[in-house]
Formats: sequence, C-alpha cells, structure tokens
Amino acid sequence: MYSKLHRPKKNGLGMSDNSSSCVKLAHYLNKESGSGKYFFSQYQDCVSLTEVIQKIDNNKKTLKNNQDKFYMLSYNPSQREISHLIREVTGKDNVLALSSLTDKEVEMVIAEFKNYVRDCMDIYAKNFNRDKNLSSEDLVWFGRVETERHHTYLDEEVKDGVKSRGDLKEGLQLHAHVVVSRMDVTQTMSLSPLAKSMGNVNILNGKAVKNGFSMKGWQVGCFQHFSNKYGYIATTDERFYYYHSSYSSYKNRIQNKIIREV
Repeated sequence: MYSKLHRPKKNGLGMSDNSSSCVKLAHYLNKESGSGKYFFSQYQDCVSLTEVIQKIDNNKKTLKNNQDKFYMLSYNPSQREISHLIREVTGKDNVLALSSLTDKEVEMVIAEFKNYVRDCMDIYAKNFNRDKNLSSEDLVWFGRVETERHHTYLDEEVKDGVKSRGDLKEGLQLHAHVVVSRMDVTQTMSLSPLAKSMGNVNILNGKAVKNGFSMKGWQVGCFQHFSNKYGYIATTDERFYYYHSSYSSYKNRIQNKIIREV
C-alpha cells in the first residue's frame, strides 16, 4: 500500500496549481472516474462535484493568495493487496480483474476500500504535530475511488512501443484520490503535509503554535493498517520499502538482487 502526496506540476493534468481554486482538479477527478459517480467523505458516500468545489474553496480563512489551499493525496494498493481485499470481501480467490466480479461484488469491494481510506485520513490527521489530537473529523476532505489506470509516456511499455499512451493498464488497478483542505474544519488551524519539521513551535498572532507533519508516519501507518485490518501478510520487499529505505534505495536493492540472480 503506497500512500502519496502529489505535488503540483506545471502544465500538469488535474493539479498544476493548488494556491487558487480546486475546480480544475475536481473536474479532472470527476472525468477520470466517469460520470454518474460521486465523491465520498468521512460520513457521506454521495457528494456532488459542486459541493466538493464549494466546500474546499470556501475553507481558506486566513490563508494568503499565494499559499496552498488544498492538497491531493492518493492511496495505491498493489495488485496483490487488491486481490487480498477482494478475497476478504467476496470470498473469491485469485481474482485478476474486477470484470470477473458481479456488479454487486464490485460495489462491496469499493465500499470496503472507502472505509479503509477513511481510516487512512484519520492516520493522516494524527501525524500533524499539534497540541490537539487531530482526527479525520477535523479535516475537510473528499475522495474518489478509481478502478482503472492508463499508460503514460513515462511507462516503459510506452517507451518501447508495446503500449500507446492512454491505453488501459491490465490487472487490478483499484486506487483512490483525496482532495483535502489545508485549513481544518474550524478554519483556525493550517495543516500542511509539506511542513516536515516535527516538534517546531512558531509564534502566530502572539501565541506559540506547534507545526510539522510526519510523512513517514502517515505512509507507514497506512501500510500497517491495511495488514492489521485485513490480515494481509506483506512481502519482504514491501516491508523493506516502508521501514528501511527511500524509493531510490529500494529500487537499487531490487536491481542488485536481479543482477545477483542473473
């Protein structure tokens, strides 16, 4: 399970700027997931596109024009983890594609994945260094579950000419995107996941305010929670990725392993 904070990219699809309105990102996620579907939140399963934009864009009190107003997170289980989740929910083993499930079974799997994402947003909130113990109820956020991924120009298959940009990726591709406001629900607390310095204290309006966010705490917490919640046994490489290394070190370790085997 890989939890990721997405940084804005110049001319990027969906989110090239998060210091203004979230309208571009919200419409992009709405288009990606298909019409007729809805966003979800901590307690709602059917949140409209209009409500998402209004709630996020209006939750920015005290923020300056050039400051981040929202962030995009994603929760990305591996195909092995998705297969395990399907087995836990439906009882079906070795499922390689959602198309082999009934519509009702797909709904059940998505509903359970939403519950997992809700738990992860609680973990996200708890990894902010604040005097108050935060939970997902302190956040303004909306999620969107997606069941497909498309090839991009960065994929090796596209570079090699085997696949074309935009082609659907095979296998189980269940994942979720979340749009979360920088301000808490009371609009009195700024919560930036880019604030890395845990334990720091700043003076704001004459008051000492704690700041900081543990990125690793959030990512490892979500990884562990999937195993604990669903009885999933992670592989050695999956555990290594989260507990011992950065992605580059993980990649080098796998490459060295392949070289030794060859």
